[in-house]
Amino acid sequence: MAVTPIAKQGILTRVLDVVGRTMIAAGLLLLSFVAYQLWGTGVAEQRAQTTLAADFRSQRPAIPVVSGLVGRINIPSIELDKFVVAGVSTEDLKRGPGLFLGSPLPGQLGNVSIAGHRTTYGAPFGRINEVKKGDRIVLETTSGTFTYVSIGTPKIVPATAIEVVKTKDPTKATLTLVSCHPKWTSAKRIIVMATLDDSVVAQPPTPISEVPTSTAPLSEGWFHDPSAWPTVIALASALVAIFLFTKRLARRRKRRLVVYPLSLIVFGPVLFVFFENLSRLLPANL
Repeated sequence: MAVTPIAKQGILTRVLDVVGRTMIAAGLLLLSFVAYQLWGTGVAEQRAQTTLAADFRSQRPAIPVVSGLVGRINIPSIELDKFVVAGVSTEDLKRGPGLFLGSPLPGQLGNVSIAGHRTTYGAPFGRINEVKKGDRIVLETTSGTFTYVSIGTPKIVPATAIEVVKTKDPTKATLTLVSCHPKWTSAKRIIVMATLDDSVVAQPPTPISEVPTSTAPLSEGWFHDPSAWPTVIALASALVAIFLFTKRLARRRKRRLVVYPLSLIVFGPVLFVFFENLSRLLPANL
């Protein structure tokens, strides 16, 4: 049986309608994911920072433990005020800036190296590119408050330049802040270097770990956590199932005012968890 021109036009219209709806849905999903990256991840970081603030107030002088609280970093010129954790693993950097294991502690001889996110999880180093020569960088710990002074404008180095986080001169007290460059990529590194104020006598180094941490977390690119795939696929399937079930229930116009709000109560949290796991496939230090 031949297909008439009118029938062909009807099929084409339906196909274009499906394609159009799919593209709109994909666009909305992408915008939602970008919003999650910019603001949603900051919610988790803020909760962690609140916990770290409470720990800081109750902490007595002691050597920090791995993934524990190190202290507080404040850069007035870029309005940065965050608590620093010990470590630069993916999970550590979700909580705030991280001190490279193997680095001396603030106020000690050697190169204090701290990494931080630039766009996600509160973007603690989001304005690191604005630091200028002479800007003060204050590190506060239970052992005291130490002021470092920037020695120049930020520098861009290759992602493989791991030497920037190591101590070059053990007789000097320096500071290096590290983040990814340009924003939303991990292609290169942007670093800020500073020296301890001359009025402070630096103490011998007592690193949390004697073995310097590699910059691997800063170099982990796309799909670096393959264990996330099963969860991502399962949650994506759940979202599709919720959408189709909602669409079926809402065929009758009278039901829509009830079905849509109820489905959003379920769809929203599942979408949030989906985005959390999808983020595990993105470069680690965006």
